[in-house]
Amino acid sequence: MQFITAVFFLAVAAAGNGFNLCPKIQEIDWNIELLLPHWKCNKFIQCTHGEPVEMSCPDGLYFNVIEGICDWRGNVDCGFRIVPNETKPEEVIPIQSTIKDEEITEDIKETEADTSGEESISEEIQTETPDLPVIEFLPNGCPVDPEVHWLLPHETFCNLFYYCVQGEREVKSCPFWLHFNRELQICDLPRNVECMELRD
Repeated sequence: MQFITAVFFLAVAAAGNGFNLCPKIQEIDWNIELLLPHWKCNKFIQCTHGEPVEMSCPDGLYFNVIEGICDWRGNVDCGFRIVPNETKPEEVIPIQSTIKDEEITEDIKETEADTSGEESISEEIQTETPDLPVIEFLPNGCPVDPEVHWLLPHETFCNLFYYCVQGEREVKSCPFWLHFNRELQICDLPRNVECMELRD
């Protein structure tokens, strides 16, 4: 009976905790970094201070579980995770036409005859750019809004970067073979990053 009671309490504790897979040791040791896959392939869970935080990869990138980085779709095996905005090839259904080839040829000749005397009018095409939200920053470079995911390059080392948590900068590192890409906000191959380490 004690065993059943213990299992019941463990189940209730796990349910109350929202199935938090982040290690509790992170509450004490912030140097432990854990990235977990999300059910959407373009997102991941970052364990911060022992709590799961849902993060999104930059547009066009997907979370690579093996490398622990956001990466190009061709390098990522999404497995059973949902791939947003990926369309499946549609089945092409042939349409049978009742118009004869001679009728089409006659219509084309009539259209060409009608437009031969007209001058072409150039149309001015205007494109609208979407209004992007304005992000306000603190003096240390972190965004004012703690919900905004923002990474900053390290001043000295190319494989280090700062992760903004509640307005404070925390030093994080890319794997030793990658450099931090400020533009894409990811760890990337050194050839894709303009960075020169400033060492004494």
